[in-house]
Amino acid sequence: MICWQMKSDKLKEIVWYFLFALMAVYYGYRLFAFTPWYDELYTYYYFISKGPIYAAIHWPLPNNHVGYSVLSAFFDFFGNSYIGLRGISYICALANMILIYRISGRYLKGWMPLNTVILYVSMALVNQMAVQGRGYTLGITCCLLAFYCMADICEGERPKKRVYIVYTLSLVLGLYAVSSNVYWVVPLCLSGGLFLLIKALRQAAGEKRFFLKTQSGKRLISLIAASLSAAFGTILLYASIWVSIGSNLLVKDETSSYYGMGHIKMILSAPFAAMARGMEYMLDTPYIQSEERAGFSGRLWEWIKTLADYYYHLLAPLVILILGAGCVFLVFRVIRIMRKGEGNRLLLYLFLIAGILFVPAVLLIQCKRPYYRVFTYGGVYLALLLGVFLSDGVDFLCKKASDAGKKQIISAAVFAVILTFGVKCLAFSGYNGQYGDREYETAKAFSAVNIKDYENFCVTDCNQEYLLYFLYGIRCENREIEGADMVLLDKRMCQPDFDEMVWEFYHYYDTVPWDYLEKNLTKVYDSENYVLYAK
Repeated sequence: MICWQMKSDKLKEIVWYFLFALMAVYYGYRLFAFTPWYDELYTYYYFISKGPIYAAIHWPLPNNHVGYSVLSAFFDFFGNSYIGLRGISYICALANMILIYRISGRYLKGWMPLNTVILYVSMALVNQMAVQGRGYTLGITCCLLAFYCMADICEGERPKKRVYIVYTLSLVLGLYAVSSNVYWVVPLCLSGGLFLLIKALRQAAGEKRFFLKTQSGKRLISLIAASLSAAFGTILLYASIWVSIGSNLLVKDETSSYYGMGHIKMILSAPFAAMARGMEYMLDTPYIQSEERAGFSGRLWEWIKTLADYYYHLLAPLVILILGAGCVFLVFRVIRIMRKGEGNRLLLYLFLIAGILFVPAVLLIQCKRPYYRVFTYGGVYLALLLGVFLSDGVDFLCKKASDAGKKQIISAAVFAVILTFGVKCLAFSGYNGQYGDREYETAKAFSAVNIKDYENFCVTDCNQEYLLYFLYGIRCENREIEGADMVLLDKRMCQPDFDEMVWEFYHYYDTVPWDYLEKNLTKVYDSENYVLYAK
């Protein structure tokens, strides 16, 4: 039996390394093969390419995932725009696999950690955001690292100071990367605090002393202190943004007493006024405003169903059922553990319950439906929950099998099913399409000519402007067609009766000097949606 177990462990190790290497190649392919879409291009053009300091203090819109932009700005020094934009996400995508594997291995046995990793990477939303130049994958890394450290704090023998430090920094970076990560930061902290409170009260009852003086009570105080330190550190980081935004607005506001004042002078003379104005501006952004309460519960339900479909395509009802039934199941498990004092998964259960229930409850209170990509991190909760279910199911089946060989066959069969499911998901065409069709077509049109042969570029929409810089290092802000030696037009601009407002466009039919194009330029590329004129 021991020999059989050793062979099984060796095989699992080989499979894990093979899976990791395969995903490293797959993510590497996605990093370079997929044309960046608008949000990525905007991030690179306005923040990453301008250096870490600029990225750290400019926040015109939520498009700047500040922490991600700052880190990516350092990667941009390597001189490759794809690495600069997506390098951080690539590293984090692989790190997330390792962390999920380690966390799963802490609570699940056998092939279950591998199953959990496969279920995680095969989610559509996780896959789509894996190597995008946005802060969501970095946020997942922070979530997993924070939980990994919290598990050591809560369940370890003697957690070292560096564990608390990494825990704190993970929370800070998570919130700094994307402020909406508060949706996982709060329940994560609550789950750890509740776990230690339960343990402290039990120890206090046995030791007959105040619960905060117990070992778990002292850890609870340390965990709260670390969490509050993270909150304070995050506020300090965002304060620099608020001051920068606020000073810029106040010196340009004719009604302000600081109108016309220099930025540095304004900040030095009234830093709190600048901070208050900057905070007000950030909170007033239309992207985070509440909706009307009337009928919101119905809209939220439709939103939840769509989000579930983003995890596993066409399996939304099953995902919702698993999440709902899972929470009920875990609540009963928690109650049982608290009654009998048995089980080593209490922290994991509390983490999953808090994380799953927190979001709909808060959204109902706030009357908000954020972008679906904000909840890419939800893949962690779903994968771990599925891992728990599968683990319990396999354990149940193995109890019926007295022979060790049969148990191994059951585990291997479950793994084979999960692996087949994962491969089928990742091979699905919807998983591997371009992020943005227009951006891809624009890049394809540019590749039809030798860009170096032209000097007087003209951009007729913002995608062209951003892609010229991202792909060729050409920062072109010229929107005048006359005098240009290369002009790319969206074919909607060529329609006299097209009167819809398209926010990306700098030109429409009436503003295009058609005589100039016909007399001075030649049509060198013509596709379904774009036409390229050049000398």
